[in-house]
Amino acid sequence: MISELETPYSRTTFPNPNHCAIELENQSIRAIITDRQQQLDATLHDISSLETVIDKINHLHRQLTEQKDKIISSITLHKRLVSPLWRLPTEVLSHIFVHCLPQDKYLLPAWKLAPVLLTKICRRWKEVAVGTPSLWCRLNASSLPIKSLEKVPFCLDLWLKRSRGCLLSLKLITSSYFLGPDSTELRSLLQPYINQISSLHISNYMPCDHYEPLLKDLPALQELIVGRSLPKQCFSRLPPTLRNFKLIHGLLGDLLSPSCEPVWANLTNVDINTYHPSKFLHLLRICPNLCSLVIHVESGDETGIFEPLVHIKIQSLRIIIDQSLSYIGISNPLPGLLNALSLPSLRTLEVCGVPWPHKEFKSFLTRSNCPLETVILGAEAKMRRKQRAECVALIPSLEVLVSQSKE
Repeated sequence: MISELETPYSRTTFPNPNHCAIELENQSIRAIITDRQQQLDATLHDISSLETVIDKINHLHRQLTEQKDKIISSITLHKRLVSPLWRLPTEVLSHIFVHCLPQDKYLLPAWKLAPVLLTKICRRWKEVAVGTPSLWCRLNASSLPIKSLEKVPFCLDLWLKRSRGCLLSLKLITSSYFLGPDSTELRSLLQPYINQISSLHISNYMPCDHYEPLLKDLPALQELIVGRSLPKQCFSRLPPTLRNFKLIHGLLGDLLSPSCEPVWANLTNVDINTYHPSKFLHLLRICPNLCSLVIHVESGDETGIFEPLVHIKIQSLRIIIDQSLSYIGISNPLPGLLNALSLPSLRTLEVCGVPWPHKEFKSFLTRSNCPLETVILGAEAKMRRKQRAECVALIPSLEVLVSQSKE
């Protein structure tokens, strides 16, 4: 094709005066230009025709691709109809979905995790998942994967509506960045579900006095975890249904005052911090139904002598004592505590942060005559082989373990 376009002038860089004056017999420069224009017009027409054909082919390709997708969708649908999973009764599928939930206490509303993931598979799975209230009873609302904070109320309400009256376990964050300057807006969002809340974990991102709107009138509350100490008035109004209480940061303060004692009397599981060991013993006195206690002692006592105390129900006791006490000249309070305590129902004892008081522990075992099964020791509370043998002699089935905790 290129060679057909060659002329005597194709390789001429600059006009040659001699050539310009020459008239060819059958072809002039003007005739060449006219001929080339005709060739260009014909070529452009061919390109346009070809593009029309290509457009038709592309359109046909799109139609066939769409038809292919519809055929695949139809095949998939009909395969489901003969699949045993598709024919499972709704009640069975719902039960399977419950076992798909993560083991976390509070569920993250992430689209890659159940229950949200179960609503993304197919229409029937979504209907079953949304219609299974037990899938929506646990929520970690402190980690909502939402870029816009304006969507938080909608997402929170959508999740909780699906619980349909079941008891709720909620973990909330209450910073001003999250839901306004106080907790009133969050309380209004939770108001339709107040009678369902049985477990509530409130993070420590708000002033103590802002807890009260959230904790007011919770008739089904059984467990409360708070980031910092509550005002006495707020704690004293907690419902009689409360059984578990955990204080992550801060000390008991005035929560041991007489007005709070009715709340303590109903508790069975407690995890708290205290400054004086004597507060620990006082707590046992006002918690007659306590079965499990985790206590962080952050100071010692000058005398190390405490009034004797018998607690007949406690079965699990974990004592964590601030390791820095020995560096500032404060005596280890654990020997004095063991000398004062008698725990006839104790099955598990864990000690962290201080050396092991073997003599006092043997006396405690003899005095308590408890069915102790396990002793867990922190890195500082080392028990020698001879001491372990003496303990096993008192309780042959006793198991002594070493904790890997960094407490």
